[in-house]
Amino acid sequence: MIRIKPLDYWLALTLTPGIGVLGIARAFQGLGSVEAIFKVPVATLISFGVRKVAAEAVSQFSDWSKVAEIKEKTSIVGGEIIPLDDPRYPRNLKQIVDPPPVLFVKGSPEVLKLSAIAVVGARRASELGRRFAFELGAKLAGKGLCVVSGMALGVDGAAHEGCLRDKGPTIAVLGTGLDVVYPAAHRHLSERIAEFGLLMTELPPGSGPDRGHFPRRNRIVSGLAQGVVVVEAGEKSGSLITARLALEQGREVFAVPGPPGMPGSKGVNRLLKDGAQLLESVDDIFLALPWLESGAKTGATVSCRRPALTPEQSQLLAALGPDEINYDDLLEKLLWGTGLLSQVLLELELSGLLMKSAGNNFRTVPEHVE
Repeated sequence: MIRIKPLDYWLALTLTPGIGVLGIARAFQGLGSVEAIFKVPVATLISFGVRKVAAEAVSQFSDWSKVAEIKEKTSIVGGEIIPLDDPRYPRNLKQIVDPPPVLFVKGSPEVLKLSAIAVVGARRASELGRRFAFELGAKLAGKGLCVVSGMALGVDGAAHEGCLRDKGPTIAVLGTGLDVVYPAAHRHLSERIAEFGLLMTELPPGSGPDRGHFPRRNRIVSGLAQGVVVVEAGEKSGSLITARLALEQGREVFAVPGPPGMPGSKGVNRLLKDGAQLLESVDDIFLALPWLESGAKTGATVSCRRPALTPEQSQLLAALGPDEINYDDLLEKLLWGTGLLSQVLLELELSGLLMKSAGNNFRTVPEHVE
């Protein structure tokens, strides 16, 4: 006879078609245990707002082999599963209307104890926007706060990088399973976050980057945080969805003003017109949320060591040497393609290890020259 554990019941619920996370949350809150959801009559589940077809599916659930498969795959990729009734489940997230029944995580769950600020924005962010997000991530880390974002290109990635550079904890909320890296260009970043922070998703291993996953992901980004900062966003940016969800969840929303007429300014400037807090520096966060700074100083801290360089990053830094060098000269010296060179240059620039100057020239930051 199969021995069913509480975690198995949670996973079974996520496999039940039509029940939805809101129905699961209501039933759990009403009944007090996940096992009870499978034991009560169908009519009782319906009384909690679970649709009849879903309630019947719960009562008839028998695919425990699929549950075992999810657990095994999560273990293989080095992940853990944190259900809603686990003491490690983040308190902030538990308080939203539709908390994920389970969280698949990889890294250090200790960061879930920290106060957090979400930093989100445009994927096609300007260099100025990426630099601002990077510095903001670094300064928040310096204050002992966790930086939450979605590991997307542009602003998200820059905020994670800034946090990692200053040895601060960061959480990347994925729109895929733990074993699927999206975007692929952030594979190395995802590895560093898993090593020094936390990867998180509500999706089981094997889940790909379906378009519908990302709007759902955004409620977790805002739900984990005490406030959400938007850095550059177009009129239809997904970051605006995160901002709206944050307001619905009772979170503070901050927007970084942008130059009029620029595509990345339209969304953030509209947020400001609608009453978002204007943010020009990290100090604006603590002016709006003064308790956050004192809590960060007295609360738990999780330090993150500076991540190791990739072979490509080490090779590029060696090629730079102590003197300034032009992009074309680097291409000739390294014999790389333009795509690889541009990517590694950006990674090192965001990590604060090199600087770009006029004429597409690059040099190492003096304190990092050996």
